[in-house]
Amino acid sequence: MPLHIRLTVLGHGDAATGVDVEVAAPADTPLDAVLGSLAATVAPGSAAPGSVYCEDQRLDPRQALLGRPPLVDGAVLAFHRPLEGPGREPVPATLLVVSGPDAGGVHLLRGGEARIGRSADADIPLNDPDVSRVHCALALAPDGTVTVTDLGSTNGTLLNGAPVRRGPQPVRSGSLLRLGESVLRVVTAGAPEQPPPAAPAAPAERSARRGLTGWALGRLGGQEADAPQGPAAAPPRAEPAESRWPDPATLLLTALDAGPRLWERSAAHPDAFTVRLGTVQQAPGVLPPVTVALPRAGSLGLAGPRERITGVARSVLAQLAGLHPPSALQLVALAVDRARDWSWLGWLPHLRPAAGQDCRLLLAFDPRQAAARARELTELLARPHPGRRTVVLVDGDPGDAQARAALTRLAAEGPAAGIHLLVLGETPQPGGLPVGQTLAAANVAAPLLRSCGAVAVLSGPVATALRLTGPAGDAGPTAGADAVSPAWAERFARALAPVGEEVAGAPPAPAVTALPETCRLLDALELSRVTPTALRERWSRHSGLPLVLGTGTQGPAALDLAEARGPLAVDGGAGTGRTELLCALAASLAAAQEPDALSLLLVEGSGEGLRPCAELPHVTSYLGATDPVRMRAFAQALREELKRRAALLGEVDFTAARRRGGRVVALRSAAEEGAPAAEIGALPWLVVLVDDYDALTSPALGAPGRPAAGSVVRALETAAREGQRLGVRLIAAGDVPGAEIRVALSGRPPGRAELRPASGAVTAFQAGRVTARIPRTSTLRPTVSRLDWARAGDPPARRPVRELGNGPTDVALLASAAARAARTDHAGRAATATLV
Repeated sequence: MPLHIRLTVLGHGDAATGVDVEVAAPADTPLDAVLGSLAATVAPGSAAPGSVYCEDQRLDPRQALLGRPPLVDGAVLAFHRPLEGPGREPVPATLLVVSGPDAGGVHLLRGGEARIGRSADADIPLNDPDVSRVHCALALAPDGTVTVTDLGSTNGTLLNGAPVRRGPQPVRSGSLLRLGESVLRVVTAGAPEQPPPAAPAAPAERSARRGLTGWALGRLGGQEADAPQGPAAAPPRAEPAESRWPDPATLLLTALDAGPRLWERSAAHPDAFTVRLGTVQQAPGVLPPVTVALPRAGSLGLAGPRERITGVARSVLAQLAGLHPPSALQLVALAVDRARDWSWLGWLPHLRPAAGQDCRLLLAFDPRQAAARARELTELLARPHPGRRTVVLVDGDPGDAQARAALTRLAAEGPAAGIHLLVLGETPQPGGLPVGQTLAAANVAAPLLRSCGAVAVLSGPVATALRLTGPAGDAGPTAGADAVSPAWAERFARALAPVGEEVAGAPPAPAVTALPETCRLLDALELSRVTPTALRERWSRHSGLPLVLGTGTQGPAALDLAEARGPLAVDGGAGTGRTELLCALAASLAAAQEPDALSLLLVEGSGEGLRPCAELPHVTSYLGATDPVRMRAFAQALREELKRRAALLGEVDFTAARRRGGRVVALRSAAEEGAPAAEIGALPWLVVLVDDYDALTSPALGAPGRPAAGSVVRALETAAREGQRLGVRLIAAGDVPGAEIRVALSGRPPGRAELRPASGAVTAFQAGRVTARIPRTSTLRPTVSRLDWARAGDPPARRPVRELGNGPTDVALLASAAARAARTDHAGRAATATLV
């Protein structure tokens, strides 16, 4: 399977000409193989550039490999000249924007004076309407000391809660500056931090990265007091609040460095799925955060002018993605006609479909995509994923009545199944309305807000003040809202794009990948070369009935049929790949046990879909539903085999005996009391596979096998009822009574299925194929295509599988190798017996 990585390519180093692309290529393909295609994608007709940079690092196109750092998901390539980077030299001081309408900024102070203000011409611009155009200035002296000077601002500058008077005032490391609704922290290298007045500092975080990011992370310590309690607020815990809920600047540095705080929270973490919305300034130097615990609130609403609530929503989604790994959190976005605002989410690994969803990313930017996402989420209500929650961004009307009804149901029933909505309720600009009027206007625009357990209302003269309200209308303290810019959000998401859970320091977890569009069963069985030697080696490893169904999100989807207490039912209509899956199950069983240890009976309810599997040496009977005489004979033979096994085994349980190891040697019956055990022999497993069981229970009028179908069904029911102890198992496509395990095929694409055992742990997988020809390798040629984020929620493009002419099918290859392996085994045993 080729690797897929997403990159941004800048022509001539100009960010305005950047193009997002997806590259599909075999692993370890050199950049040189796609460089010309990348150049033509940015500017049609362009030739491969003479020099290429990954941000500020020059690459050798012949040595740089796709999928290896730095050519990983989220990378930015520039032609001809490098992008400006942070530099490698030590940074004397850093300014972090820790709270406010433009939170998350990380600004390097290299010396001299830096002016801060709302103006775009300021050295450090802040998008805060309460900040003056040129508000204050920070000066870094050669000896490393920092001073702040207010430049005649309207609202003044506060240093640790005290007004900054005329003239420069010294700023110690760790001090907080308040400008309007923004709070900034100054961090200097090599200087002791100013102790906070209300709480001790938390231990510094460790980082192995060189330069700015590692150094800044090492200097940041938690300094806030515990969070105040509000509607759905998290319960208090004995740990400084900033350490529990890091500010946006710290979160960005953690993502850039893949630091120890990244993805630290599993579902069992005490602060799991709790988000910070803003801060309340109570005492100098202390910023108690306002938080909401989604498991307690159910769903969270944001009400206010669009520019403000989208910034807070970006901050909330970034916190969830930065603190929770994809194995614990799935993100979905329903934002019809708003791809421009939310396409940055596509870089996050939390939006990759890992549960069989038929899309490239869990995004919905048009009504059709929204209907598909709503349907998938509704299905998740009946089969929640243990240990994993889903947060759904709802921005605007999904554009479909059924999708609206689904979202209403999700708001009511979703939290119990681990599904939480983040609902945006837009109010007209500008701000200035009281909290109650703002909330009422937002409820009209987004009726789902009424179902949210907590709603953060942004009000005040410029809508930067936040009040957290509960279902009863009770409001928490007024706070400053934390919002982040679109550029910040994209930089954050790109940093997470290539990260794996084992890299982030989270507990080891299986790699989660999207399901393929098609799966070759031999690949899932790890049988790249189907030879008698390979099969004999597999046969020697297995004692039960291991069944590989296909490829799941965490590797092969498999189960042990020997442990099933009832039949395995395969559900799916025409075109879903049901018969192909039955063929794959027969082949999988044949690859696990030798013919002497396993007998397969194939029964057709209609058609001849199982006939390719009749070549397997394990198949002792193939029955079509068109011959009444053979059907009655088959039913009688199956009943007699069940009676024979019951008589031979006595009180012995076949499965329990096989679990203890070795073959099951039948006990002597009364008629065989004097016979030696060697003459009785070992009983093999017996598996009956039935295609279209429903056609046997309700055969069509005029069907040739209609008179005899009842006898076959009664024999199969007896096998399902009594076969557990006797080493007999039933696999059937259709509505089988007493099914212990079910496989549900959706048909989007064909072979897409879910394994639903009695335990309730649902596994999505792509069913294996065995009747196709060997696929061509020419489909692995490197390709480059533009990324259209508005179409990322569509199903992947369906390309027909190209097969090799009239060559043998995979099941024919397996049957031939199994027959040769069985003959070799018999010959070897005969030679051994002769020698003895």
